[in-house]
Amino acid sequence: MGSAEFLVQPKRNSFIGQDGRVKDEYIAQRAVINKAGRNSDKLLFDTDGSEDAATAAAKMTIADLTKDIVRVDGRVLAQLLLSGYARLNSKVDELNRINVFPIADGDTGANMKACLKIPARNLLLDRFESSIATVSSNAAADVLLNGQGNSGTILSHFYVSLAEEIREFGGGTGGEKPDSLSIDEFASCLRKAGRKMADAVPSPVEGTLLSVSRDSCANLPARSFSTLRDLLEAWNDLAREEVLKTPDKLIVDGVKVLEKAGVVDSGAQGFAYCVEGMVSSAQGENPEAVDPNLFKTGVVDSHGVGEILPAIDDDHTCDSKYRFCTEAVVSLKDNVSKQQVMEAIQGNGEEIGDSIACVSGPAKDGGKMAKVHIHTDSPQQFFDKLLPFSRDPVLLKEKVEDMKVMRELEHGEKTSDCLLSEAKFTIVDMGGSALPPLERSGELFTIPMFIVPANTEEPIDVRYATDTEALLALNAQRRESTAIRYTTAAPSPMQIKVELLAALGKGKPVLLFLFSKSSKFSSYGRNICKAIDMLDPEQRKSVKMLVHGWTDETSFVMEAIRCAKEGKTIDEAYAACEDYASRTFGCISFMSHKQFVAIKTWRPNIFPEEFDVEEGSLFISGTPAAVRSNAPSLEERFSLGSTPIGVGDSMVDSFEKTARHIKDGLKPGQKIGNLMIPCVGRPDNGHLLVKKLEDAGIEIVGTPDVFSYGIVAAVMMEWGLVRMNYKIIEE
Repeated sequence: MGSAEFLVQPKRNSFIGQDGRVKDEYIAQRAVINKAGRNSDKLLFDTDGSEDAATAAAKMTIADLTKDIVRVDGRVLAQLLLSGYARLNSKVDELNRINVFPIADGDTGANMKACLKIPARNLLLDRFESSIATVSSNAAADVLLNGQGNSGTILSHFYVSLAEEIREFGGGTGGEKPDSLSIDEFASCLRKAGRKMADAVPSPVEGTLLSVSRDSCANLPARSFSTLRDLLEAWNDLAREEVLKTPDKLIVDGVKVLEKAGVVDSGAQGFAYCVEGMVSSAQGENPEAVDPNLFKTGVVDSHGVGEILPAIDDDHTCDSKYRFCTEAVVSLKDNVSKQQVMEAIQGNGEEIGDSIACVSGPAKDGGKMAKVHIHTDSPQQFFDKLLPFSRDPVLLKEKVEDMKVMRELEHGEKTSDCLLSEAKFTIVDMGGSALPPLERSGELFTIPMFIVPANTEEPIDVRYATDTEALLALNAQRRESTAIRYTTAAPSPMQIKVELLAALGKGKPVLLFLFSKSSKFSSYGRNICKAIDMLDPEQRKSVKMLVHGWTDETSFVMEAIRCAKEGKTIDEAYAACEDYASRTFGCISFMSHKQFVAIKTWRPNIFPEEFDVEEGSLFISGTPAAVRSNAPSLEERFSLGSTPIGVGDSMVDSFEKTARHIKDGLKPGQKIGNLMIPCVGRPDNGHLLVKKLEDAGIEIVGTPDVFSYGIVAAVMMEWGLVRMNYKIIEE
């Protein structure tokens, strides 16, 4: 088919369905438009359902693997990689559920998907590239940049090694790059790539993704393969055999942890699924590989839906003595080797973490990149060790995840849905509210919020952006060359009405939260009021709206959740939230120069003309740390939340000044509770703030909630910054 046959012009606003949600199918159009220079050979999917199944499937097919293929060119390799991703994508929930080693944080499947999703999508966008060397090199660079977590880093090492071996058949980096390979030559590349897998981590562990990818490739029979299908079937058999050996091979402190848990290694199984997808496509049995929804946008968590998977006994799961799963991608300076990077991390006999993995390879701009993964308590120390090797003043990518929270999400007791389903009222909040992950529930209803990137002008519904999509967007904002301007877009009254009707469908009164009704601050309030007016009279009586007046409503939503779980009525919850907002709510914000510029661009009239934040400093603002005897008006609350506290010359200095501000404001016997610290990509900074509060002698009631903002933070916040909300507790 010619390129014109793949061109479907996007329809204005066709990505928004009548229910107010962004259509999942639209991700394919978004992906193309987001990729610069794609004015021809576009792969766009019809979103109105007019295409037949055969046409849609044809668009997802780069090469027909069912033929008797005797040479592997770029299109065949692209179809192999796409088919492998498709099968793995269908097994993500299973892989997350059986995740035991190196830590049972339930994200192996998600990390492997994140590693392959964008690279697989790009294979479709580059569908007419016929050189196997070019396709393998592009895929390697994409995988290297997008790999996440321990499994993603090791998986990317395999694809980089395979690309290196393919180039060798053309005489190396300086020679001619091969357009295609014979089946036996391709098999030789797989064997050699497998042998390189031991270099992915300093201390290889048997019975894992690393050993299974190594042995299934390196042990391919030294015979001539008649066709590609013949090779794939042999590879698939070996991969299956090696996965079944993992429970016996993986031993931690003398314990066969997989055997005790009754599972195989999740990363190894994920790799085997990739191989299985390839051979299934060659046998004409991989429907996932021609599914137009393969690259759909983030959706509501489907945990518990679909295939019933075996539970894992917590007594049999692994743990880490370090808290943060941390990784970085570095654009390496000339003549810097992977070994130098590893020595810098592990040098001087100083252990800053474990589970270290590193992979390096070519970047698309001709330079070199390195991807490094570690479990550590000091992410900043890790990043500081890498920065001297970077060509750029900012690392290409940073990622910090709190493994204790991830473990609790996957294996902890999940009670919110059950308790809220029995509540006497239903809660509706704004899409931009950042809730702690353990409190996110299908029993909560959310009004849409859209952010609009300037390069596409296509609203993104922040409720359905995945953590991975948020991470990519926030990392892009860290570098001038990739940063884009975002604005916000309020939902229409009809979109709001849809959510209100869904909430009312529970048959209970609805408690709705709103910052302000004034259009001076946002059209949210105006449209919510219009949506309520569109309801029937009896429905309107069932909606109770709390206008709290603070810029962040997360604290009041959490207070309502607590009330709901305790069996309180909607009136009791409203009174508790209003008292909290009026008297005891406290908040602190930290604003950098970069954030100040972004906010001023977004809302030009917020700051006085003479106001500025100097580069290298943080402007600290927030409420006085005191119980208010008289309830301030809504206008006064906005001003109180912006009260200047001071300027810090570093994050540590800012946190220490914040702690003194709160300590000096509290009266004897007063404490703080309901402490919530949403962070922009760096939960370790949130925990540092908690430590500074404790060091200052401030008594904190309950466990602080330190968690990550979603993609909405890309609009007006900066990577690494935090906010702080709290409640003053009186004796």
